[in-house]
Amino acid sequence: MGPATKPMLNAPRKNPAPDIKVFPSRVPRPEEVPLCPQPILKASMKILERLNGKVQAKWAVGGDAGEVMTGVNVTPEYIEILTTKEGCDEISKLLAEYLKLAPAVAERKLPREADIDGKMLPVFIRSYYAEFTIDGVKLEVHGDEQIKVGEWEWGDPLDFTPDYTYIPGGKLPLVPLSLKSELDLGLGWLDRVKLISDAVLMKHHGH
Repeated sequence: MGPATKPMLNAPRKNPAPDIKVFPSRVPRPEEVPLCPQPILKASMKILERLNGKVQAKWAVGGDAGEVMTGVNVTPEYIEILTTKEGCDEISKLLAEYLKLAPAVAERKLPREADIDGKMLPVFIRSYYAEFTIDGVKLEVHGDEQIKVGEWEWGDPLDFTPDYTYIPGGKLPLVPLSLKSELDLGLGWLDRVKLISDAVLMKHHGH
């Protein structure tokens, strides 16, 4: 037996995370039906055209862009891809004409803090990072992304089995909502968890 793997998010809680209440299903009002902004969708189509079947490493669209494509009521301003270090290098070669920042290890603090048992703590991400601009839309590519909360240790690189959605041009891999929900819950971002649970509920009820 090898050593136990670290979790993807190290944020020990004194109290268990609160239960998220599931509200009765209802038909959403028109302003609640999420629509992917056209520039984001068109850039995603171009990304899929360039990467589909040509990247050996696992990759998937995450962030708000990935969520809105699965029915979460958010408004993405850019596209984010999660992959491995090798995947970041592969994608950088395939999208070379759009490259703005060459792949390199980067660390940054997120604008939103984690709420751990009522204590606000900074959240950091570290990844092998490259940045692109496709038809005016920013694309961030994170290889082996890790999350750190406060002074806790870095978590393991994010790992997942992609979900898929159909867009014009083919099947686009997405970071699964289950992983997003798990991370948001761990960070105490309950508003984000509720948005995801609402989307899952509507999908299951066929609205």
